[in-house]
Amino acid sequence: MIQGYLINTCGIKKIHDFSDCIIVGSGIAGLSTAIRVSKYSKVKVLTKSNLSESTTWYAQGGIAAAVKKPDWWKTHYEDTIEAGQGLCDSAAVEKLVKSAPRMIEDLVELGIAFDITGGEISLTTEGGHTYPRVLHAGGDATGEEIEKKLVKYSGTFSNIDFFSEHLAVDIITDSGKAAGIIALDIKDNTTHIHPCSNIVIASGGIGQLYDVSTNPSISTGDGIAMAYRAGASIKDIEFIQFHPTVFKTNDGHLFLITEALRGEGAYLRDSNGRRFMVGKHPKAELAPRDIVVKEMVKVMSAQNLNFIFLDATHIPEKLLKVRFPNIIAKLKENGLNLGTDLIKVFPAAHYLNGGIKTDLKGRTDIGGLYACGETAATGAHGANRLASNSLIEGLVFGWEISRDIIKKIKNKNKPSSDRIIAKIKELAKSSSGSQNLTNPPPVNTAELVHGFRKMMSANVGILRDEKSLNNARQYIDCTLKKYLRPVLANKETIEFANMLTVGRLISKAALLRTESRGTHLRNDWPEKDDVNWKKHIILKNDNSHFELVE
Repeated sequence: MIQGYLINTCGIKKIHDFSDCIIVGSGIAGLSTAIRVSKYSKVKVLTKSNLSESTTWYAQGGIAAAVKKPDWWKTHYEDTIEAGQGLCDSAAVEKLVKSAPRMIEDLVELGIAFDITGGEISLTTEGGHTYPRVLHAGGDATGEEIEKKLVKYSGTFSNIDFFSEHLAVDIITDSGKAAGIIALDIKDNTTHIHPCSNIVIASGGIGQLYDVSTNPSISTGDGIAMAYRAGASIKDIEFIQFHPTVFKTNDGHLFLITEALRGEGAYLRDSNGRRFMVGKHPKAELAPRDIVVKEMVKVMSAQNLNFIFLDATHIPEKLLKVRFPNIIAKLKENGLNLGTDLIKVFPAAHYLNGGIKTDLKGRTDIGGLYACGETAATGAHGANRLASNSLIEGLVFGWEISRDIIKKIKNKNKPSSDRIIAKIKELAKSSSGSQNLTNPPPVNTAELVHGFRKMMSANVGILRDEKSLNNARQYIDCTLKKYLRPVLANKETIEFANMLTVGRLISKAALLRTESRGTHLRNDWPEKDDVNWKKHIILKNDNSHFELVE
């Protein structure tokens, strides 16, 4: 694995002012946390693109919360536990579902206009949910509506400083505690250091490791990779959720078709018109995603096709127009009508269930380092995330993180900023003697990334086995050795290094877990094994080290 820092800390352009809190990422988890902490202290938000470019923006379906009887938190809890296939942390799930209604109230106060039917907030059902409990906004544009409001609202706080197009590269630690962030200013390719005492990693997922993904181009696993290099534990990273219904446009782009469409009654059919989920699960098309994807793969393989059909032709046109305007528009651009045509869909990499291991307050095993949102493994998802639990998780655990950081700020329980800055200056002076500063020879990074993503989809995708996982590890190790050095020069090579780092972690954990559970499916170990594997795999920055935790 790549050790140390990925960019040259000798060529620092600027050491910025000390900050009590730096947040990496500008989605729902990052911005909601920044807003709360900024009421007590200065906060910096670093994001490698513009503020709105986040996984949150692309969340179509909605946000889950038990806000209307007969639903209540206990049923939401049970549905989440069932979807997690035995690996959820019950305390994390209880915190999530009990706090969810309050988070919805906060969003409403912020100005989020959830869709209304008959004078009440409209609720829909998605896979794995017993009751309709998924709130949505703008029909099928929930994430976009939330992100717009958060970006606008956060911009009104003078205590929040935004650093767009700043790629957080590595975490500086001092005596096992967070001391700062090394970042790359993408605009001029210069290195900056931001000293701080609290860091929140909310940088999103890892979908770009795969050839077919619903995630935006920024989802390259940066937060997980740099936390791992700093010594944080990585948990449950073998569990990657593939969304069942993705549509390929005429120009080759991918478009996610929300599970809420099946919640409103759409069917999945094979090439013979058969509803293949009937009889496979009591909830049929609304079974948890891992079960739906598993059956889809079986059907596609048996019929030698790379798609199945999504059928909404029996749903009233009026309902479709109200609930799914974006989907209708996108299909129309491609010559299709949601109300009359069968739509070809297939699974795509969508969500990482695991990530940086945290406790119930979002704390990692590095003092002052927190993780939140998709990049974190809070324990709320286990082996498979319940649909629409992602946005609410980012809010709930971001709230817990902000409370913990605010408590430290109020109690002045923070390290000396002078000590941290002195540590960073020492690092800058000494790094030239401790690192190989020779950059790798010029390579076509885009070509390497393309090959890597193809390899990951083929070997570490929906279905895996010992041979494919070993192939993946060998591929990654050879690539690291041949093309990369400890110090890298630009955004593209840093992202690729992070993708390789996370890919190797996924491959290692998937190879260790000799069973099939949730979103981890092994051809050579097709059964769930509660006797030996009802436990977590935790990886640390030592190639020989891993832990199994009940």
